[in-house]
Amino acid sequence: MPIFQMKSQSASCTLEGAENDYRAARRVAQYRVGAQAAYFPAFPGTKYLPYAAVDRVISKNSALSVTGCCGKQLPVIRVRLFYDGEFYQEFVFEKQKQADVLLDAVAAARPGLPLVRDTTPFGA
Repeated sequence: MPIFQMKSQSASCTLEGAENDYRAARRVAQYRVGAQAAYFPAFPGTKYLPYAAVDRVISKNSALSVTGCCGKQLPVIRVRLFYDGEFYQEFVFEKQKQADVLLDAVAAARPGLPLVRDTTPFGA
């Protein structure tokens, strides 16, 4: 039994069976992608964002600076899940395949949701 209960990131939507969905969720990078929500580490415990609260999704190719403002950068994919009308939660992945797992899970749970995938190659 966990010390801290999982909390919903959304104020308007919570899951009844969040623990069961978490156990069945697929691990992708430092996150877990379930059928009903995306789970991410937070302090204290674990938080989740239910797909039912998501308004729109944007995927964008980006980069993280390794040595400050200039120099080396690591290519990453940022996935933003906008929820409750004014907030967003960002998920950062190293590979497109990892980001696609989350994007596909959101698309399966919410078929009519606006979803933008950035497919341009890095550096273009």
